[in-house]
Amino acid sequence: AAAGAPGLRSISKQELGQHKTEESCWVSIQGKIYDFTSFLDEHPAGAEAILKYGGEDGTEIFEAIHTQEMLDDFTPIGLLAAHQPSAAL
Repeated sequence: AAAGAPGLRSISKQELGQHKTEESCWVSIQGKIYDFTSFLDEHPAGAEAILKYGGEDGTEIFEAIHTQEMLDDFTPIGLLAAHQPSAAL
């Protein structure tokens, strides 16, 4: 799928950050947001491994362990909104 795939809504870093629990676990990977909530219990390394990155960017750790083909099994729910360099940290 090409970057900027049609139909995906823009999700702010702030909204992403609200989804970091077992009830709702979103992770940003390569600029796309994935809802891994229903996958937590199926993850071979355990739910905690994903929950640690819930509400955050998990690109670096994902790419260190997984293949792109693994990610292709999931459909992103949105795209991480480009954050403004001047935004308060």
